[in-house]
Amino acid sequence: MVKPANLLFLSPFFYPDAISTGKYNSVLVQALVDRGVTVKVVCSHPFYPAWRPVRSADRLAGVDIRRAGVNVRYPRAIILRRLVLEFWFAWHASWTTWRQRRGWSTAVSVFPPTLFCLIVTNLLPASTKKIGIVHDLQGILGLSGGNWTQRVLSRVVHFVEKRAFRSCDTLIVLSRGMAAKIVDEYKVERDRVVVCYPFVTLKSVDRVGMSLAGKFPDGFQHVVYSGALGKKQNPYRLFSFFGAAVTRFPGVHFHVFSDGPIFEDLRKRHRAGPVDRISFDGLVPEADLEELYARSNVQLIPQLEDTSEACLPSKLPNILAMGCAVLAICPTETELAQILKQTGCGVAAESWDLDVLMQKLSQVLDQDKSQSRHQRQALAAPLLKTEFSLEPLIDAVLSRSASVNV
Repeated sequence: MVKPANLLFLSPFFYPDAISTGKYNSVLVQALVDRGVTVKVVCSHPFYPAWRPVRSADRLAGVDIRRAGVNVRYPRAIILRRLVLEFWFAWHASWTTWRQRRGWSTAVSVFPPTLFCLIVTNLLPASTKKIGIVHDLQGILGLSGGNWTQRVLSRVVHFVEKRAFRSCDTLIVLSRGMAAKIVDEYKVERDRVVVCYPFVTLKSVDRVGMSLAGKFPDGFQHVVYSGALGKKQNPYRLFSFFGAAVTRFPGVHFHVFSDGPIFEDLRKRHRAGPVDRISFDGLVPEADLEELYARSNVQLIPQLEDTSEACLPSKLPNILAMGCAVLAICPTETELAQILKQTGCGVAAESWDLDVLMQKLSQVLDQDKSQSRHQRQALAAPLLKTEFSLEPLIDAVLSRSASVNV
């Protein structure tokens, strides 16, 4: 008889994280458990995006969770934060794996971070199938801009990523652009790379609560950025864009819902010279996420220059499912821009030039007025059903896993 895989799942980001990689991992693991897979998760206590660990005893039904890192202190400097995360999680993942390194038919490593995989791979038996899921290509994201030291460190990251990716039997990536980069720049064989777009995580696309009503005054169109604010979102240029746009568009209210050191710095700057119709608020609780999208006329997806093929935002399918109009700041030939063009649900601004941004924002605001939310939902539905679904990801993990004969 063949038994479903016993799976070791390694990532610092996990339940009860409500955004980004943590939410993705939680939904994926729960779906695997529902399929009868035995899963042990090696992760951190919640710390993202504030980069302040909070002790958690929260559990997911049927999942063995091994947390650590509650006493880790992350520096303010982005590169130092990432280095601390790389090294302490490599220690935690290695120690936990070493203590129980046999009996796992499959190990799933979620990148980034990356260093832990090089150690864990050598601790596990050769018979264990190694699957990597790549959310961001840090070696490419880090090489954009920065001083000499940052560029050197980024090349080191690129080297570590390449070794980690090549140690996996299978790599699952979130976009075709990422797959091409991994094949071309990281020299991974194409037949070992599987593309699975991120999936919808919302519980309902029709529910509108009242928790956020006070933050969205009537009579305005609401342009919203929600989620983590890091280097890849180009946050300081985004702040400048909002400051210029609020004068140009008197009928628009601009919002940032986020957390973390960069967000706090931007909110401090805003409070020093407050501008009407620009709001900075903390991350929205998971229970209110549908309401946030339902009250957003336009959702922003900003990306730093030359990084668009290094990641595809995992929140994109949720935004499309809720029928929000989208303004993405990315080159028009990128996969994100092509998805918006294919669905007809948004506009891509090809650069951070303010004139370009104003023109594209005007265009997407007009689109929001001329096109109902239900129309956009109908336009996006076919692609969401075929491409942005959880099922292909589950099938990819299970099909590339090692079964256990009992």
